[in-house]
Amino acid sequence: MRSIVACLVLLALTPGRLAADNDRPDLKALYDAHRWFELRESVVKGTAPVFYQAAAACAFNDLPRCEKKLAHLIKSAARTDDAIEAHRLLAASYFRQGKYREALTHVDALLALRPQDSDVRDDRPVLAALHNFGDQRVVRRASSSLQLQDAGLPIVINGVPGTYWFDTGADLSALSESDAKRFGLRIVNAPIKEGDVTGAQVDSRITVADELSIGSVQLSHVAFLVFSDDQPPFDQLPAGSRVIGLPVLLALQRFVWRADKKFEIDPKSSPANLCFNGHSPIVQVQFENRYLALTLDTGSTNTDLYPPFAELFPELIRTASKTDSYKMEGLDGAKNMNAAILSSLHMSIGAFPVILSPGKCPAHAHDGSQQVFSRESRHRPPAATGT
Repeated sequence: MRSIVACLVLLALTPGRLAADNDRPDLKALYDAHRWFELRESVVKGTAPVFYQAAAACAFNDLPRCEKKLAHLIKSAARTDDAIEAHRLLAASYFRQGKYREALTHVDALLALRPQDSDVRDDRPVLAALHNFGDQRVVRRASSSLQLQDAGLPIVINGVPGTYWFDTGADLSALSESDAKRFGLRIVNAPIKEGDVTGAQVDSRITVADELSIGSVQLSHVAFLVFSDDQPPFDQLPAGSRVIGLPVLLALQRFVWRADKKFEIDPKSSPANLCFNGHSPIVQVQFENRYLALTLDTGSTNTDLYPPFAELFPELIRTASKTDSYKMEGLDGAKNMNAAILSSLHMSIGAFPVILSPGKCPAHAHDGSQQVFSRESRHRPPAATGT
């Protein structure tokens, strides 16, 4: 089974708790709980304060609408809790689009209003380092069809080919030190620590590729985190097999991968019904007549259900086929976690029925996997995560 590639998360840029707008406690409750699909539905149904209109736009990646409404709010309420959250939402939105200079501007504005916000302060170094390289930019974008390989998606960096997995759980693309040298990239030391799926913090460096091509799509100024070759899980992966992260994937706009390992990029196709919790893509699924928000993580080999799922469906967990110790691998090694193994799980995504069962992993070309309920959180707000 392919090792789990770490989810590189800047937790500080996910939405916090809003203290203002008590005239709409219903919307405040949805915002504080990160229930973006319900917030969008409530905003569409009737009149809502500007902040919540903007928050829904940010979550569903409507950056122009998000920018316009939050810029007006920041100007009119410069030192309120609304303004602080507006800066936080914009920083996260810009970051996942590869607009690091704008993200840094809003992080600094947030820190000017709330200097004690230690999480944002700790995450500032990566934005400060990327600020010197310029923002990611789309040079050319066109429809393409590629053949996935066992190690992932064929790409070209600065004219040199590679094969990288596409990981929606990675806030930034990542590669090993040897690959950075192979592509002729300059590695920059910076005081950066990244969190992995086990909750550990590890040191990393950065580099920026002048050119990156995926099929007919060409990007410039693509940022990568750089890790040592002997660091898990890179020490277990084939040479050249690393990670393309969210800013690059969003630049593709729309793509699909099929059971025959075809990877198709089509910017003009119909959009998927996804939203973002900070940097994490969220999909809504239906399970036992309830709608649940799950993190879409294409870098994971397992579908993991977190404690909130167990709280909603305790009988399902109580009657699980077995319990076991579950090994979760990250950049700083592995962590054993208690887990209940479910024999199967029936759900629907949109109008598409999905049956998850041990040894079967639908919708992508990874090796077989299990569906695991973990008794310990991986520090993500939604009820579950998976592929």
